[in-house]
Parts: sequence; C-alpha cells; structure tokens
Amino acid sequence: MPEEPFPPPGPGDQEPPGPALPAGRNGPQDRTPAAAPGTGTSGPAGPPPAGPDDGWDEPPADQPEEPQQGLFVCLPAENMELARFGGDDERPPMAPGPLLAMVAAAVAGGDGAGLAQVPEEMLFAMISGGRRMSSWATWLEFSAMRELALRHPAVPPRPRTPRPAAPAAPGAPAAPGAGGGPAAGQTPAGPSAAGTGAAPGAPVAAEDGRVQFDDFVADEVAFGLRMSWHGAADRISYACDLAGRLPVTFAALGAGLIDPVHAKIISEQTDILSAADAAKADPLLAAAAQHKTYAELRAAAAKLVLKLDPEAAERRKQARRKNDAHVRPFREDSGNAGMTARELPSDEVLASWQHVEQRARELRAAGVPGSLRELRIRAYLDLLQERDSRLTLTPAPGQDRGQDPGPGQGPVGDDGPQPGPGGNGGNGPGPRGGPAGTGPDGHARPDGHARPAGPGTGPSLAALVNLTVPLATALGLSGVPGEAGGFGLLDAGTARDLLAAAGRSPHTRWCVTVLYPDGTAAAHGCATGRHPPPPGPEPPGPDQRPPPDTRAEDYLRSLGVRLVPIARGSCDHRHAEPGYQPSRKLQHLIRTRSTRCTAPGCGRPAARCDLDHTLAWDKGGLTCECDLAPVCRHHHRCKQAQGWQLTQPEPGVLQWRTPHGRTFTTTPTEYPL
Repeated sequence: MPEEPFPPPGPGDQEPPGPALPAGRNGPQDRTPAAAPGTGTSGPAGPPPAGPDDGWDEPPADQPEEPQQGLFVCLPAENMELARFGGDDERPPMAPGPLLAMVAAAVAGGDGAGLAQVPEEMLFAMISGGRRMSSWATWLEFSAMRELALRHPAVPPRPRTPRPAAPAAPGAPAAPGAGGGPAAGQTPAGPSAAGTGAAPGAPVAAEDGRVQFDDFVADEVAFGLRMSWHGAADRISYACDLAGRLPVTFAALGAGLIDPVHAKIISEQTDILSAADAAKADPLLAAAAQHKTYAELRAAAAKLVLKLDPEAAERRKQARRKNDAHVRPFREDSGNAGMTARELPSDEVLASWQHVEQRARELRAAGVPGSLRELRIRAYLDLLQERDSRLTLTPAPGQDRGQDPGPGQGPVGDDGPQPGPGGNGGNGPGPRGGPAGTGPDGHARPDGHARPAGPGTGPSLAALVNLTVPLATALGLSGVPGEAGGFGLLDAGTARDLLAAAGRSPHTRWCVTVLYPDGTAAAHGCATGRHPPPPGPEPPGPDQRPPPDTRAEDYLRSLGVRLVPIARGSCDHRHAEPGYQPSRKLQHLIRTRSTRCTAPGCGRPAARCDLDHTLAWDKGGLTCECDLAPVCRHHHRCKQAQGWQLTQPEPGVLQWRTPHGRTFTTTPTEYPL
C-alpha cells in the first residue's frame, strides 16, 4: 500500500483531472434522474444515452483479464500518510483507537498471516502500533473501573445502638451515660459531633482525596476477570489513583504516548507525595516517560520526589515497614521452595545476614562439605530450625566434636568467626568451635539442646495443614503430584519427603480420602492416634516383594480408618446435626469436598475459612453437607451484602449471583489423579 494512496486535490479542492466513472460502474451515469414534479412524465424511463467508448468495459482483445489484488483502506484526510502508522521522531504516530485497530487488523489478518507479506519497516510499525493499542486498552479498562468505583462509594458502618443502662438503685449515683447524657467516651449526636455533618451511612472520602469504593464491587469485577478479590481491589484502587492524582500521565497512557509500565513507575514513585506535589510532578514525569527507559524514568522520578518533598523517603520507609513487612514461604516455579522477608529494618537485616555468613564460615571451618553458597543455605535453615549440622560430622581421631580444627586445617584465608552479631545467646561472635549462641558441645544456651541435622533425622514437620498425597505416589508407584495447603503442588519426591517429615512429628494425624473417577472426593476418614507414614518405594532388587495393591491395603488396614461417604448430587441428610456448630467429623467432610473457599477465584485454604450455612441457620438452614461450605471471612460478608445471593443447588455446587444479575458457579475440588 503506497504512502500516498490518493492524488493530491486540485486547486480549490477540485477533483483532479481524470476519466469519469464509466457506465455500469455505479457512477453517476447509472443514476436515472427523477422526473421533476409537474412535468407530466410517466412510464418507465428510457435507457441513458450511450457515452463514448472509453475502453473501460472490455479489456484489449490480445490481453486476458486478470483479477486485481491489493489492500484498499479508506483513511481520513488527516491520516492519509501511511508513515504515520508507525511514527518516528519527525512525524507523530497515528493515535490509538478504532482507526489504528482497523488498519492493523487489515494488515495482519485474522490469524497474523498477513505479517509474512509486509516489509520489515511495516513490522516495526506494527510493533509500535500494537504497543500504543495496548496502552489505550489499559486506559479504557482503568477508565471503566474508576467510573464503577465512583458509582459505588464506600459507606461507613452504621454506629451500633448503645444498650440501655440498667436502672440505678434508689439513692445510688447515676451511672455514666444515664439520665440522657452521653457516657464516657461517647460523642453527642448531631452534625457537630461528627465534624462533617454527614448522616450515618453517607459516603466518605479519604483525607488525601483518593477514591474510597465499596468493598464488594471488587468481587464482582474479580468474578468476571477470573481474579482474586485482592487483585481486583488493588487494580481498581490503582486505576482511581492514576486517573485522579495523575491526570496528565493517565491522558498520555490513553494517547499511546507511554505504556502501562511507565505509568506504573510514575504512580509508585509519587504515591508518597501529597496531592499538590503529585500534581506538580505529573506533567514533568509524563513528558519524561515518552523519551526514557524504565530504569531512567524510575531514577528521574525518585530524584524529583526527593526534590519536591525531602522527607518523602523516610515516610515511605516507615509506611512500608508498618503495612507491608512480612515473612512468608512460597513455591518456586521449579518445584522447590523459597522463603522471603520484605520491608524489614535495614540494621536488623544486615545483622541477620552477617549472622548467617558467620555460621556458614563456622560450618566450613568444621569440615562440613559444600561451597560457601551452599553452606549459607544450610546455616540459614539451621538457625531457623534451631539445629546444628556439625553434630552429624564424624570427628577426626584425637579431636572432640565441635573442637577447633586447628591452624592450617581450616580453609585458606579463613581466620575464624568474623566480628558481628551473635546467635541465640546474644551479640558478638559465638565461641570458637560452636555455633553462635551454643557451647562447644553444641548445646544451646541457656536452655534446650541443639538438635542434630542430617539425612538420618531430617526436619520435623507437624502436618497441621493438609498434605494431600496420592497413596500410589506415597508408595513410589506413581508420579502424580501432591499438594500442601497454602503452598501449592508437590512433585512426587517432595511429597514423599514431606510425608516422612510429618511422620516424625507427634502432632501429625493421618486421614484417607477415596476419589471418584473425576477426581472429586467420594469418602473420607481419619485415623486415631499416631501412625508412621506410608512406606516409601522399595529398593530395586531380585527379591520378591508383595504386589503393589497388597502394600496399599496393608497400610490402610494398619490405620484402622472408617470411611464415611460424602454426599454428591442429592443429599439424604444422614450426616445432618441439630446444632449450629458442625462436629469435627462433619467439618472434615465439608473441607475434604471443597479444599478452598468456594467463592470464584478465591484460593484461601478451607482450613482457614468459615463453615458457612448457605441458607442461614436461623432461617431454616441445616447443619448438613447440603447447606455447609467453606467461605473465607471476606466472602462471608460479601454473601450477606445487599444484592448478593448464594445458593447450593446440590452438595458442594455453589451459585453466586451478583447485584447486577450475573451468575458464577463453583464445584467441588478435583484432586490430581
């Protein structure tokens, strides 16, 4: 497609010279003028006069007619140059929107096959155009989210009505608040008491002008976008802040001049500023973002924030430490695990790291094998589990366990423990030959003993959360993954390791769940008392071992579990109970059937959820499998909010109906088979 598909207009916007459209080509010659009123003309009009033979109708006799191929797109006059599709430093790009989307779709085709036919210059233009359309799409989503939040402002909870005071005995002094006066700590009613004059239940706004929206409008967005309600609420808040506090940046995003990452950087860096300072930074950073990389923009924004408000960095640090500090485990994509600690005091983090480094050097000096990086990992885990990996080493002849290896026996350049914080016993380096905070014999100070660590013992894990492992996987007969509640999937080897760790804890209890062919729970039962974990895979060898089914049956028989069927499809109320609070047995059945919160997109484990009566107990609901389901505290409140409706047409199948009439269904958990 040429850059100038149309010839320039003639003088005075007249049409350029050229042949008129021929007859039979839907031109003016084909249009029969209507008879003027009052002329008396009647009957069908005759054929139009034949025009001159200009050769349009028939190709030359010696040349066969060929089909015409090409891409024809009609563009407005201001976008007639195709070079504007991509844009560069000299020419502004075509703005994102329906026109850019139409041109891009026409070039690429429905399946992208058209991209193989265009020159590379056009591919660069398509990349740029796609990025601008992505920015515009994000702007459109955020604009709609902000409008939704403005229509559903947060409403403060209505104040509780104070209970009437008991009448005072004759002659006794009146209790505070009696006789119609306000009690201690209460505020007199009236507009002056609230300070705002707002009636109870009226919408309120934050002091910094940020939009405050209803808690449960985020749930309706989350259900439709297949997000968690936390993620949806954060995204709506971000959309409101970006559009309200940074309007120039938001407009640049909609115009395709910056991309969503640029906008996110500007928002994060200016989040600590007041509304007035944010308004000053907004146009400067929006202009800078059009010519800077992400790293350059982040550095420029940080400098500008410190210039506008020198105390902003300290306020940000204190706010993040108060609100965002946490320590949590997580599952790596590789199947391993990790542990992270965020927003902690800098001095304590540096001191803790020095402690780990010191312990790693002591392990190396004691002869524990491994690189310093590997020993840091072991030292980190030793400190968290209060154990000493050196107690598993075999001492050299004439050397006591924990004794200094002596000069020349340690690694080259290692002069022993470095100055720094100590361990469990206090500040300063630990004693030579022993972990910081323990004695030379490995005993902890002042109470307890350092626990040896090694392959023979391993970590001890109390299975206070659900470890779901297929029996065939536990026996080494299958590679089907298991799952740890609140953590995620476990590969077969890790699942067996966790079962072995759980078997070392006296607090572990073992339960068995039988599955239907579709992976949903069919029956469940728990063993009483302490039991060993399932036997692992048997070592290969020529010996004859019992068939796999026999090992599984033997282990299940040793547990003495009595399996209880779980209702499916219909309920005969065989497990219904008269009280409000379900028994432990019924709780197990419900949480086995649905292992997470039964709201769409919510991943909170059922062990940390309320067991909610779908139909309220005081309104005739049963304490039974057909009317109980795990619901987290947030979605428990959501269910009770105005306009929401929750039903359970069959056991474990829950239908959530939003205030706008959309219905979302969740079903029982499908375990891996």
